[in-house]
Amino acid sequence: MKEFQKSKVGIRAHDFGCMEPVELATVLANAGVETVQLALHKAISGVESVYDVNDTILAQVKSAFEEKNVEIGVLGCYMEIGLSDKQARLEEVEKFKVGISHAAELSAGVIGTETSGFPVDGEDREPAYQNLKDSVLRMVEHAEKHGVIIAIEPVAFHVLNSAKLARRLLDEVASKRLKIIFDPVNLILTQEDIEIQESIYNELFELIGNDIAALHVKDVVLSGGEKVWQNIGKGDVNLSSVFSLLRKNDVAIPLLREEINPSSAQSDISEIRRLRKG
Repeated sequence: MKEFQKSKVGIRAHDFGCMEPVELATVLANAGVETVQLALHKAISGVESVYDVNDTILAQVKSAFEEKNVEIGVLGCYMEIGLSDKQARLEEVEKFKVGISHAAELSAGVIGTETSGFPVDGEDREPAYQNLKDSVLRMVEHAEKHGVIIAIEPVAFHVLNSAKLARRLLDEVASKRLKIIFDPVNLILTQEDIEIQESIYNELFELIGNDIAALHVKDVVLSGGEKVWQNIGKGDVNLSSVFSLLRKNDVAIPLLREEINPSSAQSDISEIRRLRKG
């Protein structure tokens, strides 16, 4: 079997709700979910921030998910690591460091984050990028101590907004503990982007294909300039092209459906499995 065919199909856990660990793991397993992106403060009852997580909660989560054979493919710990305010930014970095410790305890595949919002037409991206790199260097130093992989998600309207800038960050940080989460929808802003989406994805795979740690799978149409969520295969995102590129890379990664509606979860999960097979 080729490596990519071993990729597990899953969801963002809190799209199914916020529950006690055993209940959540059971619901996910019953839905046929193999792996999840788990944000503890959104999916686990009683947890509102990284500082609410203690050894007991971590042990309960790990035990429940292992018993139900649901992998924690990505620990979601999304922080504002690209802020211009240094004090605020470093506070976010410290929160992320706590999350790294949680990822290690949970044996999560990676810990994931985005960066911070940034004007699409912003002229002064370089200082923002340097702030981001400073954050990531601090985070990676901590991740290397704990044996954890950090995966950062490029978003078209964030500081880390493109494959080219992601490649630069990977090269300048130069750590095997830094990878990328690929979200095709988050690289699209306009109808024009949809029309050239294949070139956007091709460039990303050319530059950072070997450094992709997880895929976010979702589908949208643009209506009045807004993204409207659709079931997988019902929108304008060329997921067939994305999965074709992933098969060429032939690396097993979590395939995570975001923005899932539990009532149509089975059809979405089945469609992702079909796309994985090719």
